[in-house]
Amino acid sequence: MQSCSNDSAAFYHQFNLTLKNVFDTQCANLLIQEHKGRRLAPPLKLAVICEEYGGKGFSTELKDGIKTEWLKMTGDIWAKRPMTEEMILYAAGDVTAIVPEVYENQKRYLEDNNLLAKFEERVEEEIFYYIDHSFKQKRRDRVDANVKEIIRNIDATYSSNASIIDFNEDGDEYRALKRIHFREAADVSVLIDRLKTELVRKDFIDLSEKLEQEGEDFVLMRSKVHLFDYEKHPDKLIANTAKIVNRKLNDIALKDVRTKYDMQSKLVFLSQIEKEALRSMRPSGFDDPDFPQVTLHLYWLLMEEDLQKKFDEFKETQRSFKMGEGYYKKMKFYIARRTRVPESLKRKARMFKNELDRTFGRDVVPSGNAGV
Repeated sequence: MQSCSNDSAAFYHQFNLTLKNVFDTQCANLLIQEHKGRRLAPPLKLAVICEEYGGKGFSTELKDGIKTEWLKMTGDIWAKRPMTEEMILYAAGDVTAIVPEVYENQKRYLEDNNLLAKFEERVEEEIFYYIDHSFKQKRRDRVDANVKEIIRNIDATYSSNASIIDFNEDGDEYRALKRIHFREAADVSVLIDRLKTELVRKDFIDLSEKLEQEGEDFVLMRSKVHLFDYEKHPDKLIANTAKIVNRKLNDIALKDVRTKYDMQSKLVFLSQIEKEALRSMRPSGFDDPDFPQVTLHLYWLLMEEDLQKKFDEFKETQRSFKMGEGYYKKMKFYIARRTRVPESLKRKARMFKNELDRTFGRDVVPSGNAGV
């Protein structure tokens, strides 16, 4: 398998199945690159993995066509039955492309260099990445430690007039500067702060140009949560550009939602960026005429799902549970007598608040310090 974390989470959450005996070609590639000296090796697309490790050559045209339909037109395409021949070829292609050459070549390298034990650890991490938060945190801690070390080396070895154009975009140093948060960069040194600012400006210029060229055809591939932070960047140009870009991305995502889904669609088919766009909406009620019916319907389903997740978290953590003041106010809005929200959401919010009142005190925002 290639990058099995999403497939693993789907099997686990939908069928209560846990993957075993997985050989993950992405995990193998990253570990091999680390062994060759990389500290922040980039994940590679399947076509590049095949090229790198002697796999079968294959055309990406079919995959690109299915992916475009999935991302822009039919959100629940993989729930459709019967599957089309193109869908079957798409799914099978991810396996036939890596067996046996990629598998055998990667496995031989891992065996020859005594890396199999570490590889099995990394595969387990990939399997549980979206199932058990501790595995995600383990990877984050490992990567962040490498980032900090690389940043320290940059600060110690580069001159004060170094520029972001001095770095190879595929190199570890560039990737470390890309990953470090701009506030952390400012705390390291003037040099790291300036390099990070230059990189962020460059990224926004590239993204803005792509949005301008592709318009509504722009394909949203990943979460944009990190972009919201840049709206508070001390550099006004970056902050203003981030606001413009986020508005455009939201508009595209909401248009995709209207196109891809209907009143029978389930939240499980929505991408993370589509959910983020829905959360940016501010409807006055379940019948707000300013919003299309489909997006409004999915918005309230998402609000109920979000509330349930917080309720479940509270049940697990009890007195150590924390909730932001903004979300607490939103929950009270759901409960208010004249608020036009779905009745099921109102009932759930009222039940949740009653539990919080009993634990933390009436109208007290949970801070995780009850009884301390």
